[in-house]
Amino acid sequence: IFNSNSNSSPNSRDYFSLQFAGITVDSISMQASLPNAVISSVSSCYRMKRITQRDLQSLIGLLNFTCSVIVPGRALLRRLIDLTKGIRSLRHFIRITRECKQDIQVWLSFLNQYNGKSFFLPDRWLTSRKLQLYTDAAGSLGYGAVFGKHWFFGSWPDKWKSFNITILELYPIVISVETWGHLMANRCVVFFTDNRALADIINKQTAKEQRVMVLIRHLVFCCMRHNILFRAKHVLGILNRECDLLSRLQVEEFRRLASRVDHQPTMVPPHHLPENWLSI
Repeated sequence: IFNSNSNSSPNSRDYFSLQFAGITVDSISMQASLPNAVISSVSSCYRMKRITQRDLQSLIGLLNFTCSVIVPGRALLRRLIDLTKGIRSLRHFIRITRECKQDIQVWLSFLNQYNGKSFFLPDRWLTSRKLQLYTDAAGSLGYGAVFGKHWFFGSWPDKWKSFNITILELYPIVISVETWGHLMANRCVVFFTDNRALADIINKQTAKEQRVMVLIRHLVFCCMRHNILFRAKHVLGILNRECDLLSRLQVEEFRRLASRVDHQPTMVPPHHLPENWLSI
């Protein structure tokens, strides 16, 4: 269904509103909008403990449809699709695992806060070099991130010092998106990391360790909120000197090397500091 709007003014522009399968596309704002019925369907499935193969496939189809507008949400489909593997009968009841419940909960939390609109993403991927986004973590000391002129750093609480390096390297990436995501909005972004295993986890959006998944889900949620499509690439740590200094809490040396940055670091909100992540 096309809706055309115009007037006789010579400075006016014609535009078209296209509706397809419930999605409304605005050619001027370059936005796509979801129908209101999506949230009620996801909410209904979230309350279930078991679901038939037929209904699960219907849910996956609905969320896949939703991903045509909310592209970063594809990261939350993998585990739901895995539940359907090897099951032939559409009437067979499938238990919704805790991990899948958590993925659906992310969808539900997002849709409850979301206005149903999303800008189209460009084809060009922006690397950390273009964005000037760099992060790093040192296992026994701390973490740091630089985004253009902005930066933050911090030390690990005692509890976190026993975590594996994958969690520690992932944390500053998540907090960078939480803190500066509005400056990356509506873009395709590549995160650089010197941890090869972490690059694989970010690209697959799945990991066996539950504490890693807490951070991955938060990363996906932030990217959905800002309409950021992301992937990760492994790089050598020697190319990340400034953040290496921050993660080792060598702040004065960092200031000397990176004279272009803000005089004061960006303050990470207290509820996002490592010691306040109660679910990890």
